[in-house]
Amino acid sequence: MEVDGGGDESAPSPGLVRGKKRPPSPSNSPGDGEGSPTSDEDDNPWAVTDDEEEDEYQGKYRPFTVDDFPRVGTYEQQYALYDNPEISLRGPSLLWSLHAFKPENDRHPCGTQYRLSDESEISVNNGGTIDCSNECRCRPMNLLQFIDLKMAGYQHPQPGSAKIFGFFATRDRVEPLRNYVYRREINNYEAVTVKPKTGMARLSLCSPARGICITSHVLFEFRLCVCTEVPPENGPKNDLLIEGCAEFSNLMESKSFIGNRRIYGEKCGLDVKFLVLINAVQAFVDVEILCAPASGLNLNLYAKTSGFSDVILLYQGVAEAGCRMSSVVAVEIHSYLDLRIKGTPKDDGGVSQKLLSCVWEDSFDSCYHGMVDKVVNLDESTTVSVKITWRTVD
Repeated sequence: MEVDGGGDESAPSPGLVRGKKRPPSPSNSPGDGEGSPTSDEDDNPWAVTDDEEEDEYQGKYRPFTVDDFPRVGTYEQQYALYDNPEISLRGPSLLWSLHAFKPENDRHPCGTQYRLSDESEISVNNGGTIDCSNECRCRPMNLLQFIDLKMAGYQHPQPGSAKIFGFFATRDRVEPLRNYVYRREINNYEAVTVKPKTGMARLSLCSPARGICITSHVLFEFRLCVCTEVPPENGPKNDLLIEGCAEFSNLMESKSFIGNRRIYGEKCGLDVKFLVLINAVQAFVDVEILCAPASGLNLNLYAKTSGFSDVILLYQGVAEAGCRMSSVVAVEIHSYLDLRIKGTPKDDGGVSQKLLSCVWEDSFDSCYHGMVDKVVNLDESTTVSVKITWRTVD
């Protein structure tokens, strides 16, 4: 087990604890130096953007707003392109959606191939285990890595945050069960801030149980609802926002690439951003807080994969001693995984000065199997265990 120590304890500015570092990812500027402050400007290479109008859509055709956002049902999408030929120029590329599977309907075009009648959740063990005790038989596969999931064009009729619940899952052809990347029950809804102009709201992703294989196609299955407040005598009301499924094909690409697709619905759309990584393996990332201030700390856990500059937010929230976070990240073989942990002491209301944060970064070479285990001292009161386990998908 390797131990990385913190920075100079006498330094007045927050420290940056580093492990081995790779060259900067494409389009990234060089990172912070040892012991440099962790201001917003310094964090730009690891910033999770939340612009109201995405930069990549600037130009002659402005993005859709809530006032002119196309609102179409599953069966009306083919006509939407004719009615609004600019649809592919004012947002991410269209991903055709299909109606949701209903148990009484056995004619769904994807029902048999993806076993949509089975709502079981996939687990790590569904993919099987490869025995390499005598001879290594591991091989990489093409894997899909989610980066971002946003609602778009949603006109929230009430003041305050929108209370979202439901699920977004994938089904691949290795074992076509639900592999959740977003899942919220009604009693554990997510309160999200909706941009008033574009109707966009970022959803907090959870980790899939295992890597999402995409040999040629993969299916997205989704159902999102919003809790609405009504007079007490009527009780709470839950409105369906978007429901269905959509099949994505990698079109036999030979190089890894970023995909950005939009699914249109009657009340809102879904923007799905992901990486398709050719010849990839799984990195199981387990982080445990061994020691932390009594009041806890605000913790952000980020990842970048395979040299891409897009930031994957693995965890964001309050963490205390004993808290554990587990994620699965797809990484190209013969490449590397970048991890970044940023911790800030939780303000209990009695601290008037600006709270300083500590940052740890490291890079890990991908491989077919094996494990790397580190204990990191973020500062004198915070110790974190980081374990990376490499596995292929059987």
